[in-house]
Amino acid sequence: MDANNSSNIGKRLIPQILDDLATSDPDLLVYSLVSTPDCTQSRHVSAREFVKAVDKTAWWLKSLIEHRPTTAIRPLGYIGPHDLRHILLTFACVKINCTALFLSPKNNVEGTLAVLAATGCDIWVHPGEQYQYLPVVANILVQRPMRVLQLPELDMLLGAESVQPFPYTKTFDEASQDPFCILHTSGTTGVPKPVVWTHALVGTMDAVRLLPPTEDDGGLQPWTSLFEARSSIYSSFPMSHGAGIIMDILLPALFNLRCVLGPPTVPSNIDLINSLAKHEQIDIWSMVPSLVDELGESPDVLEQVKRSKFICASGGPVSPDIAAKVNESIRVLNLTGTTEGLFIGNLVVPREDWFWFAFHPYSGFEFRETEPGVYEHWIHRNEHWSLFQGIFHTFPDKNSINMKDMYVRHPTKPDLWSFKGRSDDVVVLSNGYKIPPLATEAYITTHPDIAGCLVIGDGKPQPGLLIELRDPTRTKDNALFDSLWKTIEEAVQRSMYSVQLDRVYVAFSEPHKPFVRTDKNTVKRHATLLLYADFIERFYQSRDDETELVAIVADSEASVIQSLRRIISPSLPAIEDAPPDADFFQLGFDSIFVFRLVRSINAALALDDKISPRHIYASSTLAKLAALIVRLASGKTKVMSSDPGQGIESDAVKLKAKIDQHRAHQSFRMNPFDYVNPNHYMGINLYFALGEEQTFEGVFAKLQAGLRRTLDRIPSLDGKMMFCSDQEIGHRKGDLRLTIPPVGYGEGHLAPRQLTFKDLSAELPSFRELQDGEFVPSAVRDDLVLPCDPFPPYPADIIVSRANFVRGGCILATNFHHGCLDGLGVMVALKFWAESCRYLDGDPTATCSWYDPESSNHDLPEILYEMEGRARPLAEVDPGTWGFLPFLPPETPRSQPDQAPSRDFVPRVNEPALPPPAVFPQKLLWPPAIDPQGRRLKTTLFLITAAKLEALKQEVISDPESKGVITSLSDIVQGFFWRMAIRARHRVAKETRGQQFPPDELAILELPIDGRPYFSALLPDTYMGSMLILNRPHMPVEKLCADTTTIGHVAYVLREFAAHVTPGLFHDAFTLLRSLSDYDRFTLADMGLDGMHAMISNMMLFQPTEIAFGDGVFDNGGSPLALRPQIERGGQRFRFLVIFPMRGDGGVELVLGTLPEEREMLLADPEVKRYATLIDG
Repeated sequence: MDANNSSNIGKRLIPQILDDLATSDPDLLVYSLVSTPDCTQSRHVSAREFVKAVDKTAWWLKSLIEHRPTTAIRPLGYIGPHDLRHILLTFACVKINCTALFLSPKNNVEGTLAVLAATGCDIWVHPGEQYQYLPVVANILVQRPMRVLQLPELDMLLGAESVQPFPYTKTFDEASQDPFCILHTSGTTGVPKPVVWTHALVGTMDAVRLLPPTEDDGGLQPWTSLFEARSSIYSSFPMSHGAGIIMDILLPALFNLRCVLGPPTVPSNIDLINSLAKHEQIDIWSMVPSLVDELGESPDVLEQVKRSKFICASGGPVSPDIAAKVNESIRVLNLTGTTEGLFIGNLVVPREDWFWFAFHPYSGFEFRETEPGVYEHWIHRNEHWSLFQGIFHTFPDKNSINMKDMYVRHPTKPDLWSFKGRSDDVVVLSNGYKIPPLATEAYITTHPDIAGCLVIGDGKPQPGLLIELRDPTRTKDNALFDSLWKTIEEAVQRSMYSVQLDRVYVAFSEPHKPFVRTDKNTVKRHATLLLYADFIERFYQSRDDETELVAIVADSEASVIQSLRRIISPSLPAIEDAPPDADFFQLGFDSIFVFRLVRSINAALALDDKISPRHIYASSTLAKLAALIVRLASGKTKVMSSDPGQGIESDAVKLKAKIDQHRAHQSFRMNPFDYVNPNHYMGINLYFALGEEQTFEGVFAKLQAGLRRTLDRIPSLDGKMMFCSDQEIGHRKGDLRLTIPPVGYGEGHLAPRQLTFKDLSAELPSFRELQDGEFVPSAVRDDLVLPCDPFPPYPADIIVSRANFVRGGCILATNFHHGCLDGLGVMVALKFWAESCRYLDGDPTATCSWYDPESSNHDLPEILYEMEGRARPLAEVDPGTWGFLPFLPPETPRSQPDQAPSRDFVPRVNEPALPPPAVFPQKLLWPPAIDPQGRRLKTTLFLITAAKLEALKQEVISDPESKGVITSLSDIVQGFFWRMAIRARHRVAKETRGQQFPPDELAILELPIDGRPYFSALLPDTYMGSMLILNRPHMPVEKLCADTTTIGHVAYVLREFAAHVTPGLFHDAFTLLRSLSDYDRFTLADMGLDGMHAMISNMMLFQPTEIAFGDGVFDNGGSPLALRPQIERGGQRFRFLVIFPMRGDGGVELVLGTLPEEREMLLADPEVKRYATLIDG
């Protein structure tokens, strides 16, 4: 079949359309990929390039998915960046008899699992460049074992110079009932349900142009008549949403459009629209309703957009007033459709009627009047259904469907209809009165402080309003109440229904219970009402209950406090013993009982409603509220509606801040994860350039001030690590505590003890010379820039640093105690220090707002461990978990430390057993002993240039031993580095010492794994404590070093072991760490200079530009030109390898300690010579 033959309209298969186009017009641009946030750079993809990328993806999938004799089409689940791979995956799946299942990342775990179960999906496709899973993905993979395929990066898929075509030869009749892709409902009425888009359903989009003129269509054209061939289109919808698939995949193929995809990392917003309009020729915009509304309030952006042809608005109701402004400048095509049926029968209405819908008679629509002026939408199957009624492809067993949408008819044009809400959204009061809430809610939500709202009151005599503020923690003061109520009154006045909302029936959502939302960011009404069911019941009860009159003796604040305790205690028992300065809401009081308290106070003192809810929010302690009541009762103070309890709110805020400040200065015990890193400092040298006008002393003073501000705001960094007293309750040998200076310790601009000054101008080359030499480690000795014991005696400072100045620059040498911070925690601390310097230098944006205040709370892992529900008894933890920890199992005899733990363990159903821990000689000594032969490793630096890195990547990707799953540069570089380091030591051992290795002797690689993405979604990204375990991939030494072993195979081994790292593993590791009676059995495979083991610290993806002290401190925006971990300290104790951050030119530097004979072997290794160049050592 010729897919591009016009006679086949409605029966074309989309993959064949593009295949034919690649032959007939190969250079036609079909996609433009915007790559930068400012939209100034794009990559254009021709039909030929696109089809090659599809075929490459198809061959890749086919090589990994085993053939099944059954004809059933297998779904492949996917959540990924908004880039071309969604589309490549869709086409490729169709070609290999699979189908793409696109899931929303906003779904909760329950909803995602429901869709996976309903579709029988057992294969998950993961973007290969994302080293860690999204929390929702990590959780579903724990609960539903699936095979995971690592999708190659887009550049690799598009780089298909030559690829064998992958034919797709089915006819439309053969494929019509096959799925083109699978989406899911938004879950507004419960959990999401899968919706299969068959080729027949997709064909109805193609067939829209075939709708014939009829007497009843009002002379209006089908909606696709506006989509002219060769036009360009941009869609703001995600491709987990039906409109995203339609606009990014279906319409470009069916109507010969060029689709523009925005930067994958930038969500659609008004600024992005502005940039796209300036730099890309966009003819057609497809926008979510909220973006259309925002465009109407952004005249400068609208001025750019109006040069386009039209805007297609869909996915929900737009604001008629605001969007009308947009329609005045550029036509707004208002479309309505469903995931199950797509856009059925929409016609292009006159521009002045843009807000109304018209439908072709072939749509089979009926509008049944359910009450005066309100119509319910039905659709009935007719003889044209296969081409024009897509919903009956989704529901083939139905002949009529109630769409449950409600419309009103145009007052003068009877064929025009306006959407007014869902019939199942109607609020039915106890008197039978029905209130469609959507229009009212939509208007109220235009208030800038409101994120969402719901009209409530089903079965109640009075409607109410539940409001979700954009900042749920905001104080509900007078100004906010009055502002909100003004908008609510306007919404009530505009409503065509009598929605009599009373001020006392307005409630606020709870901060820890955000509204449940869909992909479209609309509120899931049913799910949110279920979430708040108990809240709503208590809310109405608090207003219906008769007020119990409690006498208040208002002659003193003490007597009022006693009365308040009696009033509040039925709702909040904790108030009876709470101190007068305790905050009601901190104790658990909620907004439901505020109204009851207000009524009780006003009734007891006959205050004529002078006390209102806003006064309770402003005076939320017994002491403050009592003081206010006494003043009111005595007539000394008049309560002004515009200023309730003036001075009280600020005092309460100050009190809360003081409490938090003192809490942050309390010492604490370290948690079990903190002991994974033993007593040593993590050292880093940062190289900064100085401007001509910057003096050493001036820069040092700014560094001091910035560090002091950092220590004041993160007091734990100002502390010392020390042993706990053996008199403490629950003491275990080796327990550690962080002691912190008291509040006020740093006042008076006390110079921080942790930072010292040194002028090394006479001892070191100039900064320019160091830079010209590429900041090689040998140019600056670690002990020169920071003379400090790397294994300090306790008590030990958390930070030790020195600013070393040379001509034209500064080397900031830092030590951070690894028992208090892991690598990410160190970077958070450095970033905070840098931003504090910028703040003190006058940058008002440098407030460190990205930093979570709980980031230094080392109790969080224990709290989340108890909350998450993954904790299990010690006996049920897989013994293989010990292989991921640096401790011997308690049952391992010290006399036989090389034995693996017992495997008398049966894993849970559908939970694969972990591999047994690798066996290695146990040292059980920290710090590791100095080499008995007095040998010292020399720091050696190799460079893999960008070109050679690409060559290495291509070699691994094309290597059959990588099994098509290795696309991550991190895996590739780690595999290459491990192999080159061990091969050199292996050759020295065999050729110089005559050592022989039995076939089963292992080479073990220790890789620290960050647990933040796995442990809990509630753990702050900026949490600073240790969250590390050790992945220990291993191979027989002889196999790792053999000439016949490829780098691709080694990288595959690394990826295979990484698959064991899951949220459950981290929680099990925490269980084991909690069970230790002491910490004496610490051991690492990389201890000592002999043996074939190593540890790699991979900093490749960290960008030093994230650390920016500002131009007022250093040049280059205050960012270091180089970041160098200090590794000399381990040169006599262990084998430690580091991958430096990727260079600006795309190269990667590898640093390791070597003995002289090992360096010779490295330089003679053909594999090393092919890809790496010796830079230093």
